[in-house]
Amino acid sequence: MSVTGIFPEVVVDLDGHPIHIKELAKLHVLILITLKAGWCPVCPQLLQILNIYGLQNEPPEIFQDPFNRSIIAKVPPEDLPFNRLLLKSDAYFIIICPGPADEVRRIQELCNFSKYPYPFIVDEDLSLASHIGLRMSRTEILPFIGHIYPETRMIFPINWGRGPGIYGHDKLLKYLYGYRIRVEKKAFEHVSKAKELEIPFKKVTDTILSIGNLENRTFQKQIFPIELFAQVFEYIESREMMKTVMATCRQWRAIGFDIISMRMRQAVNDVLESLVTDPQINRGDVNKIYKIILPADKKAISVHELDLRIKDLDIITEIIWRLVAQTPVIME
Repeated sequence: MSVTGIFPEVVVDLDGHPIHIKELAKLHVLILITLKAGWCPVCPQLLQILNIYGLQNEPPEIFQDPFNRSIIAKVPPEDLPFNRLLLKSDAYFIIICPGPADEVRRIQELCNFSKYPYPFIVDEDLSLASHIGLRMSRTEILPFIGHIYPETRMIFPINWGRGPGIYGHDKLLKYLYGYRIRVEKKAFEHVSKAKELEIPFKKVTDTILSIGNLENRTFQKQIFPIELFAQVFEYIESREMMKTVMATCRQWRAIGFDIISMRMRQAVNDVLESLVTDPQINRGDVNKIYKIILPADKKAISVHELDLRIKDLDIITEIIWRLVAQTPVIME
């Protein structure tokens, strides 16, 4: 279920800068956080907790709720790298508060959010809150955490309400974890499909290369070395290569097959190296939380970048599937 209304395409932040929502939502898991009012002492605690869970570079180990003195967060140091991946690479935050502006800026600075790129939106007349169905009263916004979808700018609710000891950070982290797992599960499935083509494509490639080598030996007026052609063709986009270069002659087709094969291996490796979860876990329940420890030397990327790598792999996979399907006809 989504919140009533659709988030505007552009809003203006506390400093007067336009914020293009659709573009941000395409690049990140765009998380909307609303604060009830500038005077509310409870809502900013969520931002403090997010600092402790990984937004802050050197966070304190625990967060003690100022209202009931309970320990809200005790984050082991080994958990911080994965938390940071979720909070700083995958997610991007936009915070809305009724105002006035100086009160919103005070909250931003108090929570150390002034050093982050996350925009704070002053909704003094609550027109934005009304537009997205989160107006609570004449002067207050309903405390809320949600995900703004890139395609529609509709808002998927992650957590409603906020109070002492109940800030919604756990549901937010679980949501980001689940989102990451789903993308990595998709990545693993697409790699598996690509690998299914390895054997048939190798047979086709070996055949094409043998014919290409034979033609190369019998072609008496070779103007350029075949290695030079290969280097030039590497700069051509894969789909364009299939349409033009590989349709020119069998010799060029052989070079194209070799380059496509190399790109396939690279695309598979790029995706696999980007995964931070166990593929066996990915096959299970994405709603179940598993402890994930990122190695210190792991170069993790955001889910957006991973999704781009999956799309690159899909392009190569589709090309290889077509080549495997078409080659028997071409070889006759």
